Amino acid sequence: MVRRAKAGRRRLWLAGGFAGAVAVLAAGVAFGATTIVGQADNHYAPGPYTINQGEVAQFQVLGSTHNVTAHQTGPDGGALFRSATISGGTTPVGGTQYLTAGDYTFFCSVHPATMQATLHVTGAGTPLARPAATLSLRTKTISKALRRGLLVAVNMSAKTDGVSLAATLGKATIAKASDLSTAAGQQFAVLKLTKSGKSKLRGLSKASVKLTATIPFGSPASAKGKLR
Repeated sequence: MVRRAKAGRRRLWLAGGFAGAVAVLAAGVAFGATTIVGQADNHYAPGPYTINQGEVAQFQVLGSTHNVTAHQTGPDGGALFRSATISGGTTPVGGTQYLTAGDYTFFCSVHPATMQATLHVTGAGTPLARPAATLSLRTKTISKALRRGLLVAVNMSAKTDGVSLAATLGKATIAKASDLSTAAGQQFAVLKLTKSGKSKLRGLSKASVKLTATIPFGSPASAKGKLR
């Protein structure tokens, strides 16, 4: 079943027990290759900003409130790489570990007119594979779904934070869970039906449910399952 982690995120129940809280940035990734600096005058410090493939850039704020947001869109529909918005300290720029060699422009969404820069990724190193998942619906009957929710098997390629799961019946979302922490491999989540979801299932003799997973920096995953 899905339970809330101490840090405010949720963790999936694994076949072998609870997964520990994990970061979006996978283990073994090189950190600190370059530090992008946001200044008090609402400009980035002059570059160049350079990383090797597979490395995670860092973002430091010396004053004001800034972030790093790629101009390009990634497979998850968000910025290709991005940082949290912070008012001081240092934070990782998630997604740079997946970039291939080339130049990538970025900006601060708080100060887009004055904060624009370029991240150069060299040909050295190897980019990490983007996280991916396969899904399957393990609940087989409407009666069990109404009593216990939808049991979903999630097979993840890598440790990932911020995964969201949803189940839809036609165009209506009948169950969902967000901000999940996952480990690599197979694990299970129970998606509790919403009140309207229960109402839509009651009285049906069968139903076709679509499952969707939104994966930070990875392509969405989907699967269909039948309830009888």
